Amino acid sequence: MIKKSVVLAGMLFVASITAEAKEVYFFGYHLPEPPTVSSDDFRRDFTELHQYQDHRTPEECASAATQSSLSLTNGFGPKTGVLTASEVKKAKVLAARVFAKAGLAVYYFKTYFKRPRPYITDDSLTPCIPKVKNSYMSYPSGHSTAGYALALALAKKFPYKKELILQQGLKIGENRLIGGVHHPSDVAAGRVLATQVVRGMYVSEVRPGL
Repeated sequence: MIKKSVVLAGMLFVASITAEAKEVYFFGYHLPEPPTVSSDDFRRDFTELHQYQDHRTPEECASAATQSSLSLTNGFGPKTGVLTASEVKKAKVLAARVFAKAGLAVYYFKTYFKRPRPYITDDSLTPCIPKVKNSYMSYPSGHSTAGYALALALAKKFPYKKELILQQGLKIGENRLIGGVHHPSDVAAGRVLATQVVRGMYVSEVRPGL
C-alpha cells in the first residue's frame, strides 16, 4: 500500500520548492532545483528516509529489488497483479516510447543537478537494494519518472484499470525510498516530470508538427 505520507510529501515538495527555487528548463520540461543543504525540505528528506529504514521489512526490500532495472513486465506485469500477459504484449510499443522520452529528460536533469545519493550524504543510511553506479545523479528519480509516466500512459490505454495502474506507478517510486537509494524529493520531482513527459507525448499526437 502507498503510504499517504509519500503522496503528501510530493504535494508539499511541489508547493514549497517551486515557490522559492530556481526552475531549470529543458525543451518542454522543467523542474525546480533540489532542496538546498540545511533547508527544511532537505531535513525532511532524511527524516523520512530514516523512517523507511527503521520500518521496512525484508519482503518490502525484496519486492523493491525486483525493480532495480525497471521494465514494463516487472513494473506492471502479471506478477504485480496489474496487467495480464496479453495486456503487456499490447503495451510494449507504448512502453518503449515512454521509456525513451522519459529517459532523455531524466538524463538531462540528473547530469545538470548532480545531486548525491542519500547514502553518500548520510552514511547512516544503508540501502537494502543494490546501489547504483551513478552516485551523484539522484535528482530526479529515473524510476519514479519512467514508472509514473508509464502508469499515466497505461491508464489511458486501459482505462478500466486506471486506479490500479496509477497506484502501481506511485509504488514504483516508493520502492526507491524503501530501498534507500533516493530522496523523497527525487521521487516527487520524478512524478512532476512524468506528467510533463506524457502530456508532451499526447500533445505531439494531436499536433504532429511538434
